[in-house]
Amino acid sequence: MPADSRPLVLRGVAAVVAMTVVMLAIAALGRWVLITAPWAARMDEGGLAAGGEIVAGAPWLVDVARTWSALSGPWVIHPIVIGLALGLLLSGRARRSVLLVPAVGLVGWALGALCKEVVQRARPDEAVVVYGSWSFPSGHANNAALGAILLVTLLALVRTAWIRWGATALVVVGALLTAADRIVLGVHYVTDVTAGLALGALMALVGLGVLRPDLRPPPATDA
Repeated sequence: MPADSRPLVLRGVAAVVAMTVVMLAIAALGRWVLITAPWAARMDEGGLAAGGEIVAGAPWLVDVARTWSALSGPWVIHPIVIGLALGLLLSGRARRSVLLVPAVGLVGWALGALCKEVVQRARPDEAVVVYGSWSFPSGHANNAALGAILLVTLLALVRTAWIRWGATALVVVGALLTAADRIVLGVHYVTDVTAGLALGALMALVGLGVLRPDLRPPPATDA
């Protein structure tokens, strides 16, 4: 192994370990606090009731929420992150280390799925759509938060200000809509969605903080 690649490998291992610690902390919080605490149960019941009232008052929202659910899943979010990172790299606006950004997202996606298996919370009975996976934390919320942090990080390299800020606003709004979508469909409790957002955001920040990708624009080359 070349000497100059060893620090990157060590940082990669450290990033995975740190992100796993974050996941286990959220899992412990869910299993021993959020699922059992009376105040959390009241919040979850209130969220499901509010979602049910919204759907009852506007049944057409179910189809809209289902469509958004399909468009906001990790199978859409992470290819967008990968595509933006590759686009910046191939256009000469970023260094090779920009590829570490989508790598954090893929690791976070896997750890979020593992967190569900650790906690094993059943889905709400009121769910409009039936999923085969566990409920805590929300996978959509986890990946939406992951994607939001990673995309905002990459968008900082976009030179055109209105594109950078406009896309950043869309990313943030999209993450919030994804969180709300899970409640409207009744497929998650409020604590599932909140934990998913926290898990995704924390894993993205921790992963990027440990890996420290060099996101400075590459030096200009003389023609």
